[in-house]
Amino acid sequence: MGYVFVIVSAALAGLIHSVSKPILEYSNVNTVEINPLTFAAIIFIINGMFFTPIRKNGESVKKIGKKNYFLLGIIGVIEVLAISTYFFGLKESTAVNASILTNGEIIFSILIALIIFKEKLGKKELPYFSMIIIGASLLPIGYDLYQHEMNLTNLVFGDLLILLAGLLYAIDINMCKHMSGMVNAKKITQITSFAGGGFALLLILAFQIPFNISASHIPNIAVVGIFGTGLSTYFFIMALRSIGAVRTILLYSSTSVFGMVFATLLLHEVITLQSVLSISLVLGGIYFLRNRLSNDKTAICDLGDKFKRDQF
Repeated sequence: MGYVFVIVSAALAGLIHSVSKPILEYSNVNTVEINPLTFAAIIFIINGMFFTPIRKNGESVKKIGKKNYFLLGIIGVIEVLAISTYFFGLKESTAVNASILTNGEIIFSILIALIIFKEKLGKKELPYFSMIIIGASLLPIGYDLYQHEMNLTNLVFGDLLILLAGLLYAIDINMCKHMSGMVNAKKITQITSFAGGGFALLLILAFQIPFNISASHIPNIAVVGIFGTGLSTYFFIMALRSIGAVRTILLYSSTSVFGMVFATLLLHEVITLQSVLSISLVLGGIYFLRNRLSNDKTAICDLGDKFKRDQF
């Protein structure tokens, strides 16, 4: 059952790119174009409301401390900036590219560990880390630049925004790991969600962004919130407990493959040879770096909020 859990979790998470993209685009069917900040605000507020009843008798303000509240607020701001950047990028890029480029978070997480926390990457690990860098960033962005005669088109700009979102997620991961030893996991999710949602609403008011939501958005938002967030996280944690971190991380890396398949089935996007090569390099690098990655991702999963790290 553990293997079933993680495959289902990966498939549900892989839906996110293809389900979110139509919400962000204008079409004849969807006559209202939702702004990425509006979408982010909705997701974060719903997340905060969901976790509020769970911690009805949680820690008091005094026990958590003002300093920790401030840090949790910063995490919430970083998370909403990450999801908004991702949505702006997805709007211009393709769901296939997003499935590949979101692996950039792995690159930045390792780089932060190397630069800030003075961790070391063994000589045997360097080639595999290079595989992830090439597959998750250099190859897809380089291919798009080549296709558009080295011009910074909207597609390439969208790719770069998704990669930037990966950097923000990597910062978020390290801050959450620091806070997880001081504050209850569900409390972290509740506070950061409300902080992120509130910050998004302030940006909407400051820049006078229309808060447009159409009835046609509701099904997609429900899929993102219920299946992509809730059930994906639940099944991932169940798998982690059943088959361990290494096996879970290896199988969950198939999220990119599911993302590409859904992009083809739901959005009729084309999977190119370059996309297959990119995914193959990323999966190969993850396989050989599985022990290092499993240590980081286990800590993240303990927060009960894996999905934020992966997509939002």
